[in-house]
Amino acid sequence: MANVKLSKKKLLEKLQAQLTLRQGKKISQQELLDKCIEFSEEHLEEFINEKISPPLLTPEKIERILSNSIDCPIYFKEKSDDELIYGL
Repeated sequence: MANVKLSKKKLLEKLQAQLTLRQGKKISQQELLDKCIEFSEEHLEEFINEKISPPLLTPEKIERILSNSIDCPIYFKEKSDDELIYGL
């Protein structure tokens, strides 16, 4: 069994408590996570569209990004940004 670090432990505990109230019996966190994984796999397309897909790039967002950009002269033409930043 793998150990998993959770960033939303409180949310898992809340979900566990809600299911315990509705079912009248306690469900372990491991069972709950297993059920969530099964559900996600059965509804994969919905899961991807709802929780994983990046936000759409709208014309307004493009304009906002472009308005925040700065046109600077290139000081080190012989080196790429990665070479300058990371010393590659």
